[in-house]
Amino acid sequence: MNAHHRLFIVLPLLISLLSAGCSSLLNVQRQPFTIYSPRYTAAAATPTGPRVDWQLAVETPLASDTLETARMLVMPKPGVLEVFPSARWRDPAPALLRSLVVQGFENSGRIIGIGSSASDLRADYALAIELRDFQIEYRDGAPRAAIRFQASLLDYTSNRVLATQSFTAQSPAAGADAASAFVAFETTLNTIVPQLVDWTLREGSAHPHAK
Repeated sequence: MNAHHRLFIVLPLLISLLSAGCSSLLNVQRQPFTIYSPRYTAAAATPTGPRVDWQLAVETPLASDTLETARMLVMPKPGVLEVFPSARWRDPAPALLRSLVVQGFENSGRIIGIGSSASDLRADYALAIELRDFQIEYRDGAPRAAIRFQASLLDYTSNRVLATQSFTAQSPAAGADAASAFVAFETTLNTIVPQLVDWTLREGSAHPHAK
């Protein structure tokens, strides 16, 4: 068999393999997934403390590249992170947390002005957050939603840190699936956000600038 004939035999084979590979890639990309959008439902319609007369800008939380994602993360064992392949958050975790924190302040009814640092708000203070954990963790074989971050209250004009506090909240998940993880995350968020709101309002009011 000469080279010309071998070329005619090999070319159809290559085309077939390439077509199969492209089809496989397209199938992977088309895998369906569910988008989850946590709601802030903490009971905060009635103010639980004094109303403040200052305004606050909430910065987008800082996070590692791993947490800067819309993927729902799970840690099956310490130091190992995986994802729920069929689940996504509506926004990357830092942006999602910022949105719910702003909503928490709004629902408290205790502050006259609240918004993101990108808004035109004439803020007196800024709230900076370093997001450290936002995942499902397994403890003694049981899954739990875990959220951990450090918050810093800053003077908006000078950028001087006025107070810093670490926050942690965890909630058990009813199962190992993404839907159960979502419910656990929502419970955890509705626990940790009001704690952050109360701390921020208390620390801001304790500073002379707020008086």
